[in-house]
Amino acid sequence: MVLLCLLCALAPSNARAAARNHPAIHSEALIRKAVALQIANDKKMPALRFRYTKTTPHGIFVKEVIETHGGEVSRLISINGKPLSAGKAAQEQQRLTALLSHPSDQARHRRHQVEHQNRVDRLIRELPQAFLFHFAGTEPGPHGPVLHFTFVPNPHFSPPDLESRALTGMTGNIWINQSTSRFVRLNAHLIHSIRVGWGIVAKFDKGGTVSLVNHHVGRGYWTISHLKLDVNGSALIFKPIHIDITEDESHFHFLPSSITWRQAVAMLTKNPASLKQETQSATNTAKR
Repeated sequence: MVLLCLLCALAPSNARAAARNHPAIHSEALIRKAVALQIANDKKMPALRFRYTKTTPHGIFVKEVIETHGGEVSRLISINGKPLSAGKAAQEQQRLTALLSHPSDQARHRRHQVEHQNRVDRLIRELPQAFLFHFAGTEPGPHGPVLHFTFVPNPHFSPPDLESRALTGMTGNIWINQSTSRFVRLNAHLIHSIRVGWGIVAKFDKGGTVSLVNHHVGRGYWTISHLKLDVNGSALIFKPIHIDITEDESHFHFLPSSITWRQAVAMLTKNPASLKQETQSATNTAKR
């Protein structure tokens, strides 16, 4: 998951000409500002309900997810475009009900979420030092003009930890909204294989690609609404890795900030017909 949150596509041939035509664009300063805004955004963590779709070679899985300050709670609602069978739906119901009796499980899940986000933020902070950015021009975007930058590894970058080594083999593109200075899109590929822990911990093969879209949900909050990862490699010397995953988030609804994870469980264990009404009611309360 750390690798997915950082990568970016190939530089256009007119990058240098575009930079000469836009002398007011200072790549490093703008990248640093975008990084600071993204890290501050990640600390907001509003109460939010959304639809999560994960596509893998094994199928398409859709969940209803509720984010609370006490952690994320989710319920699987369909597989390969079909609602869950009665038996599978009952299992999901039982899993959520059992969670209420084991708050330590939710606390552990919450800690893992925080630890993961902290690792991602540490890597994001390395972006201005890890890459050399070049302005490639202005393009139309879904919410106004976006500034397009290409990047290549900085040969003088010294990774502070094992995870940061993944940054040394990437090249690609990044797009930043001109008016908000927010990241809106990243595409990247590995230009050479990357070994973590001398290849003992993991190795990611040359040619792997990642793309993502950063989406403005509302109220100044942004989240990654689309991510595609296609990476091959190996772990622990001999175990093959093939990651082919697409993740999408949609149908966002803000909920009252005071909502607890237990209340989120109660919302998700209601029958499907009442889920939409429950969410709309909570959304209206949050707006007020």
